[in-house]
Amino acid sequence: MSVKDVSSAASISVMPATRQETVRALTGKEVAQTDSVAVNISQEAMEQAKENLPPPPTKEEREATEKAVLAMRNESMARTPSGPSLASDFYGDPATANDAIRFLDFFQHANVAADDMADALHKALTSPSDNGDYTTNAMDLALTQGKLNKVVERYISSDYQEEASAFVTQFISDKSAQADQLTKVVLSQATKLAQSLGDREQARHHQDAIAQLAEGTHSSQVARKEMLSLTATSGDSEAWFSSMSNWVKENRSLPYVIDIETSHMGALKAQWQTFVDSLQTDA
Repeated sequence: MSVKDVSSAASISVMPATRQETVRALTGKEVAQTDSVAVNISQEAMEQAKENLPPPPTKEEREATEKAVLAMRNESMARTPSGPSLASDFYGDPATANDAIRFLDFFQHANVAADDMADALHKALTSPSDNGDYTTNAMDLALTQGKLNKVVERYISSDYQEEASAFVTQFISDKSAQADQLTKVVLSQATKLAQSLGDREQARHHQDAIAQLAEGTHSSQVARKEMLSLTATSGDSEAWFSSMSNWVKENRSLPYVIDIETSHMGALKAQWQTFVDSLQTDA
């Protein structure tokens, strides 16, 4: 029976009930009395309405509903990857903390646990802490590129690897631009210092270097381009380090510079091996 039918069948008694309501208005006058109407529904109509209500669910039906809701919740949680612990070195290490926010999509498309992804990214973005020069900085960025490519290959779902690889390319490009900007700042300061000391030749030398930066021919850019070409697409780490070693030998640097670059290359090689060993073999 519909609500309309219930209303038709109901025995409704409408009883006018007049209630004196006098309110003093803002004008100071009395407001006239108003009438209110009370509506009474018979007991018969109420019983008929109750009869049309659906029966309460049985215990079995309630349990089945609860199980279905629980299954839906678990499925939703499984589709929504949790983030890594904020205590992770990826967020706590100043060397990687500033870049961590840029890798959120890697966690959304990971095929490993969030903490495993955070650990891999931390290792990928960390370089040996010893001092170096333009060449060692170029080596560092090249190895970062190689490690990030390995993370994409091993830890990113296949349907997102193309986007992740494009992100790595842009990330490395941004790091290259930051390095150029830092070099420009250093050279500009060196130029001002030389000028203040009256050393015009040295000032002109630094200005020429700034011009080379703008053209993309500065020695730091040449070294970086060479190193990045090694790890851009190839995963052959033995070929990387062999080419780096040849670069150091052919660059004709001073002996102590060669020692620094060779030592740094050895540290990078050890770090690369540690990184590869840490990756889950079943990913």
